[in-house]
Amino acid sequence: MKIDPKIAAQIRLISRYLLIFVFSILVGWFLLKPSKNKQEEACVNIYDWYGMLPREVIQQFEKETGIRVRYDLYDNNEILEAKLLASNSGYDIVFPSASPYVARQIAVGIYQPLNKSLLTNLNQLDPFIEMQMRLVDSELKYALPYYWGTLGIAFDVDKMNALLPGVPQDSYDLLFNPENLKKLAPHGISFLEEGVDVIPLIQNYLGKSRDSVIESDLEEACHHLLKLRPYIKRFTSGRFINDLVMGDVCIAQAWSGEAQQAEEEAKEVGRNIKYVIPKEGTTLWIDCVAIPVGAPHPKNAHLFINFLLRPEVSAKITNHTNIPTAVHESYKLVDARIRANPSVFPSKEVMKKLYLDKPQTDEKSMNYDRLRTRAWSKVRLNR
Repeated sequence: MKIDPKIAAQIRLISRYLLIFVFSILVGWFLLKPSKNKQEEACVNIYDWYGMLPREVIQQFEKETGIRVRYDLYDNNEILEAKLLASNSGYDIVFPSASPYVARQIAVGIYQPLNKSLLTNLNQLDPFIEMQMRLVDSELKYALPYYWGTLGIAFDVDKMNALLPGVPQDSYDLLFNPENLKKLAPHGISFLEEGVDVIPLIQNYLGKSRDSVIESDLEEACHHLLKLRPYIKRFTSGRFINDLVMGDVCIAQAWSGEAQQAEEEAKEVGRNIKYVIPKEGTTLWIDCVAIPVGAPHPKNAHLFINFLLRPEVSAKITNHTNIPTAVHESYKLVDARIRANPSVFPSKEVMKKLYLDKPQTDEKSMNYDRLRTRAWSKVRLNR
């Protein structure tokens, strides 16, 4: 069959354009498709607690790897959680507190699973801290324990000796007995600002389980707190360092790391601040390291985490902060003065009395947490 020359020319033209179109699509797909071997930008974005990573540690990582560290800071879990929940934060590594934050953040899918084949130093973890962390993340699938410490009492030794002579200074009775607070009130008293940091300890002080989800136990704890409330000057989780050093308060419920900082700073102004872990036992805190979903540089994040798990690196961090890490082999490399301080490295007997707050994972405990939050608001408002 003979085809008209004009029609044949049109067919050839259409075929040519179709070929060009298909070729363009294929080239575009090849150029834009994700590659498993694509090289990450040589940087890692880290969001960490204020004052935790010394500059020399960051510089060491940058020198060893050629990867630039972008380092941002926060001072409470709520700020971190808000950023992680709002959108893709752009961070590669974050350091959330284990309980209750990591537990609920894992539940809503904030973190990506860790690639443990890239974490060759994982065998360095302290067995006790690792065991506690598994209460939150049973397989350490999403988060690893890193910084840890205790919740206790920090106070001005001279004022305490003068105002409460003969009263034991190693007991929660010092802070939770209304008669003691009545005498200390003119000199300032501060409690932490979150109910989860106060109410379980009050329940324990009253002979109840710190993990109780019984409403009557909560009511009893809040009733006791209302007896203490008139004497409490403020509720703060960050300001107590300055308050103790400057003499605005004489006693404070305190985190161990910040309390060590207060002790050092107080010496410079001639004030004697001491931190104690109460003999009844207290809260263990763990700050984890995790990689958010959508992290732009996950390979670099794993490199940095593995770097942090090296004993000599962890020891540098502890020597800088007076805060232990979960890297057990680092302990023998820590300065002898810090290693010998029982408020930084508690004895085995004291470690047995440290408790990580039980995560809320079922409807009953989550409902109790809501009730506790409302009750705590009433205590703070003194109603």
